[in-house]
Amino acid sequence: MTEKSDNQDAEDTDVEECLLTVCCRSGKLGAAAYTLQTGEIQILEEIVDRPPEHQIFLSLFRQMDPIKIIVDGKSQNTLISTAKNVVFNEKDNQDVKCKLVFLSSKDYNFEACKRRILTLSLPNEPVNCSDEERTTFLRTIVDFSQNQTVHALGAMLRYLDFNWSNLCMDLHSKPLFMGIKRISLCDIVTMDEDTYHGLQIFSTLSHPSNFKKGVQGSNKEGLCLSQLFSKCSSKVGHRRMRVLLRHPTKDLASLKRRQDVIEYFMKPQSDTVMRNICSSLRYIKNVNMALYMNRIIDFDLSKSEGKFTVRAGVDADLDMKKQTMASLHNLMSETAKIEMDRLPSFIEECTMLYMPHLGYLLGVKAWAEHLTMEQKELPNMRFMFQNNDYIHYKSKGCEELDVMIGDTYPEIVAHETRIMMRLTSIILENLHSLAALIDKCAELDCLISISKVCKELNFVRPILTREKIIQIEQGKHPLYLTTCDNFVPNDAVSSQEAGFVKILTGPNSSGKSVYMKQIGLIVYLAHIGSFVPAESATIGIVSNIFTRIQSTECIASHMSAFLIDLKQMAIALQESTTNSLVLVDEFGKGTSETDGLSLLAACLNTLLFRGQNCPHVFLSTHFLNIKEFIVDTPIIKFLSFEHIIQDGEPVFLFHVIEGRCESSFAHQVACSSGIEERVVKRAEEVFQALKVHQ
Repeated sequence: MTEKSDNQDAEDTDVEECLLTVCCRSGKLGAAAYTLQTGEIQILEEIVDRPPEHQIFLSLFRQMDPIKIIVDGKSQNTLISTAKNVVFNEKDNQDVKCKLVFLSSKDYNFEACKRRILTLSLPNEPVNCSDEERTTFLRTIVDFSQNQTVHALGAMLRYLDFNWSNLCMDLHSKPLFMGIKRISLCDIVTMDEDTYHGLQIFSTLSHPSNFKKGVQGSNKEGLCLSQLFSKCSSKVGHRRMRVLLRHPTKDLASLKRRQDVIEYFMKPQSDTVMRNICSSLRYIKNVNMALYMNRIIDFDLSKSEGKFTVRAGVDADLDMKKQTMASLHNLMSETAKIEMDRLPSFIEECTMLYMPHLGYLLGVKAWAEHLTMEQKELPNMRFMFQNNDYIHYKSKGCEELDVMIGDTYPEIVAHETRIMMRLTSIILENLHSLAALIDKCAELDCLISISKVCKELNFVRPILTREKIIQIEQGKHPLYLTTCDNFVPNDAVSSQEAGFVKILTGPNSSGKSVYMKQIGLIVYLAHIGSFVPAESATIGIVSNIFTRIQSTECIASHMSAFLIDLKQMAIALQESTTNSLVLVDEFGKGTSETDGLSLLAACLNTLLFRGQNCPHVFLSTHFLNIKEFIVDTPIIKFLSFEHIIQDGEPVFLFHVIEGRCESSFAHQVACSSGIEERVVKRAEEVFQALKVHQ
């Protein structure tokens, strides 16, 4: 019973541990990943990864979620610094206990790596292929002109060869390679971790108990897009959802295919089909070689008996033979007693034994020394051979056992051998196809989960285009829809006619940050293939989404909130292209008003000077005189949030209108937030004094 429970726990856990090897030289990134439980290798198509941020490496790390990152000591110093930061940064490493491993540069030697790859033997290679044919087959999977990928894959194979016993805690096994899968990040819409958290796509909450805080798996998902879409039926679906959310894509064909699937499952007539599929998806698990082999092979008995041994319950006929074999001991003892009564009185003891090919024999202890052949003859017994002090005979009881039971032991061995051969054959022949099928099931699970949310919250299918345009009618924030019944929708337009830069002004707490986040989330949702919360939307494909929204200080990063703001703005200025989306929320508030205004104006002018190549920019600020310090261009528009004054206090309508706001109403907001009236009055006196002395 305990054994069964342990197996069930192992199945329910279904943990996958991944090793990631990276190599970055001359600005090009290559990588290889190996999953310990499934034996699958994934190789990254070589891609440009610009230092010092290495956004591609960070995106790959978030998708793979590895337990170890293996790097070459001669990789770019900026990549090593980035890897150290992502591994040792406490904020980023609460869920993943990842280790950083450095290999010698000789392990990354190109020719040595190439030889290791060419010696790989995969289950899906042609049957009975020669070495030359295997080489040709591997060249169809691995592009040997991509040097960094070859370096990474070869180093991964060497690391596995030398460290396998430590990784799997088994001295007698070897790493299994069930297939090679090529992955590409060329289509990814790059977003840094601050953007993922600023838009609340992911939000991790630590366990409230100090004993469990920081323990792997103890953190929970807060209110975020990931939690909203957490409706998958299978564990492989849940894992795939995280990869899907981490990989917004520019591939228009893939996005439209996903939209078609989501649209189908949102139809009322598809409810029955969806329920049937979901009930079946619950049983989908990943291809875990060790798990399936453990179900069939009894490794403990195999080791003690020195032969392949099948677990009970796998084959009914085999179990029957083993039960017969187990009851044979008592039967042989009873037969030996009966034979003892038939033997002459001078024989004091006998025993019954089984020998392959000879069957059951009666062993009689020699009753005297130096017996002749004639003396060894016994009535109703056929002499077989003598071994030391025992003389073996074939008696009537032995012949009855031969007829009744037969060669049970050899039959058991032969039966288990057939099972082993069939197991090996089935696994190797179908593993590649099975893994591909499970991958498709996981993707389907994700799309069904998204369709459930889209149907529940009345999302609409956006029009995707290559044109440079973002047009949203009556857009809403997807997370506010789950917590607020009277959310006020707003339009958003960014195009050549409407202008690519929008500067938002408005009172404190009027809704500027929520408005920008909802634009970012709608654009993001369109790039994972989801429907969006709006009456209609036309979304042009973007290459990057940059934000300056969240400034969470972290002890490990050794940066203040203002320094984090500057870093986020620097990335947006350096990496943004004409098809990027840039969201900036109150940049410059972390320093003096003069310094903050000058920095904001300089950064904004840098983008405006690009003219028609300026990215989509939505910027909120309380620097109400910003217009005086930026260039006058038709691509810029000013927006504000509507409000009315009632009893001397502002009432926010949360509605976007054209124009600029003349006041932030900070004192009124402070008063309504609970600050004492005398404190607010003193603040007004100081404010008036400052205005007089300007």
